[in-house]
Amino acid sequence: MKVVTNPPGKAGGRRIVSAEAKANLPLMELDLRGEVCPGPTADTVVALKKLPPGGGLAVITDYLPARQTIPRLLEERGCSWEITEDDGKTFRMEIVKGE
Repeated sequence: MKVVTNPPGKAGGRRIVSAEAKANLPLMELDLRGEVCPGPTADTVVALKKLPPGGGLAVITDYLPARQTIPRLLEERGCSWEITEDDGKTFRMEIVKGE
């Protein structure tokens, strides 16, 4: 599991970011490519526990069953989510932790 706290290309230097733009940036990014069950779902649970309500998380995985297991988990926890990138093999899911 690779955890990135700043999305690629966003590290370093001071930036002025509007509140709206900041709200759309993930606080944490998990790159789970190459991991299989129960890894992607379990790692997502661990990451969510570390976030405050309303916190953002991006999960990148190539484990196709996670398309069903992670959304189910998120809905049980009152989180909102959206698949923002999908090339048929790897997908990126952006998550906002529920209150």
